[in-house]
Amino acid sequence: MTLVLCTAAQGQPAASCVNKFIGTWVHHGIGGQTNTSKLQADGQALCSDNSNCVQGTWTCAGNVLTYDNGGYKTDYTLQADGTMTARGGIVVTRVGAAPKPATPPPSSPREPAGSNNTAACGGLLVQDKQDNGARAGNVHERSYVVCQKFENKCGYPVSFAVKSNKVRIKLSATVQPGKMEKICATSENETLQYLGWKQTL
Repeated sequence: MTLVLCTAAQGQPAASCVNKFIGTWVHHGIGGQTNTSKLQADGQALCSDNSNCVQGTWTCAGNVLTYDNGGYKTDYTLQADGTMTARGGIVVTRVGAAPKPATPPPSSPREPAGSNNTAACGGLLVQDKQDNGARAGNVHERSYVVCQKFENKCGYPVSFAVKSNKVRIKLSATVQPGKMEKICATSENETLQYLGWKQTL
């Protein structure tokens, strides 16, 4: 620009404001002087279309861009109409649309250890008791064990885990999308603690 631009390193512009400014801008300076500046995410400001251009660097804070041409710094303020303005009636206009902010990749749901809540698309079903039939052949007494059910409402396989009061290892089961699985205790006095769920490969 007369953002007349430099080589001095100032560090990269802040991630919170960099997308407001990166791109190509046309600088309309004092006395009708113009030049084209390409503001890069690494803090370089590349000047062209003017033989007096000096390459520079830039940083930002909020809606203010600070340009350094190696000799002095100039602040440019981003206005509501998308232009930037600076001292002496300088106006800088963007060429093309502003870049869209990068969308971070979706994170995989993680096991919330010790939690009985589910996150995202997993669906925990409350523990219930499964009838194991007559106890030791006695038709008047029946045996029941506790089971932890889990319904997979995600579009990918997940696994859920429980901990038994009878064994030291974690028990887990893989659940395909749209399916329900359960882990059951092996005896009436065994309890299960739900540990959480996570996406499986």
